Amino acid sequence: MPINSRFTRRSILKHTAQATALLAAPAILGRASLAGAQDSFAGESLIVVSWSGNHEQSFRESVVEPFNEKYGTKVETVGGWDQMIAQIKAAPADNPPFDLTIADEYTTSLGLAENVFLKTDRSGIKGFEAVSPWFDAHRGAARDYGVPFGGGSLWMVASRSSGIGAGSWKGFWDERAKGKTTMDAAAFYWDLCVPAILSDRKPGIDEVFDSPAEVEALFAELDKLQMAKWYSDGAELANILIQETAEIAMVYSADARGFMKEFGETHEIAIPAEGTASYTNWFMKVRGTRHPELSDLFLSYLLEKETQQRFLDNSTDFLSRTDLTPPAHWPDYPTTEEAIAKTFNLFSLKGWDAFGANWDALNDRMKQTIATTSRG
Repeated sequence: MPINSRFTRRSILKHTAQATALLAAPAILGRASLAGAQDSFAGESLIVVSWSGNHEQSFRESVVEPFNEKYGTKVETVGGWDQMIAQIKAAPADNPPFDLTIADEYTTSLGLAENVFLKTDRSGIKGFEAVSPWFDAHRGAARDYGVPFGGGSLWMVASRSSGIGAGSWKGFWDERAKGKTTMDAAAFYWDLCVPAILSDRKPGIDEVFDSPAEVEALFAELDKLQMAKWYSDGAELANILIQETAEIAMVYSADARGFMKEFGETHEIAIPAEGTASYTNWFMKVRGTRHPELSDLFLSYLLEKETQQRFLDNSTDFLSRTDLTPPAHWPDYPTTEEAIAKTFNLFSLKGWDAFGANWDALNDRMKQTIATTSRG
């Protein structure tokens, strides 16, 4: 997920341990026909949570507003990070604070453990036939909940004047980048993915899910970097680049498109050749929603080709359909199963189980890295 997510070991361990048993729960979804939807939902309201910040803005402009225009509805989107499940739990069971919510792997695990999501009847939702099998392949039994809209990933930013480029994550360890790099101080699990991708000990980012003793090798690589500054959010990262405090950076896809517009002339922004770490964005129907049929219509709309193409044309997130046209700002956008698998290394549900079990030790170790490597 984008910057600003905050997790604790207690919340991770409490909920991931419960999620597996609940995945086998029977469907409780009943649905009505969506025939005549063009008129039958006019004036009806719906609240959908998307990731706060740039993602929320793109989602509003590319998805919500066109949906309202088409159906005469009053759908609105609100931003969220990691608080959605707590908000649902705090509300009456028959009156949730929102009807649909975005969910990456962590939020999915948490929500399933708390039994706050409803199963999805795929027979009544069009578009699944065009979705990449990659999304279900990494989902396990959790695939029964929600629809996959797409996902986010890590991108690299490199000042053109540095001569390093954004073609390889190895650029962070280039001698020319010494003292001129920056990464996320809070979501350290994504920082660890960068040296994991470069390592050949295990495929993808699997080394991140090892024991603390084994993950030490990844911390050792981060320790070699003499960070100009560790950033805490997208605004701080932008300021670091504006002031030229750092020349090499890691940025989240939710922010990468905006950075292209802001810094494209002076910086190269891309997914390096080795591939990247990623999360998926599923939209889940919340238990107790008073708008179940409109929720299903909106979920179907998320899988429509026109909807996803419109979002992709204004974003650097990847989408779930494989029949989309690469946008001008992302000419090598992966559209084949081979390219998708090669490009995106998922921080999976199983990965969260493993990482969460060692949260305290890994979090403490990251604090040590930040303390010993930061120049400001």
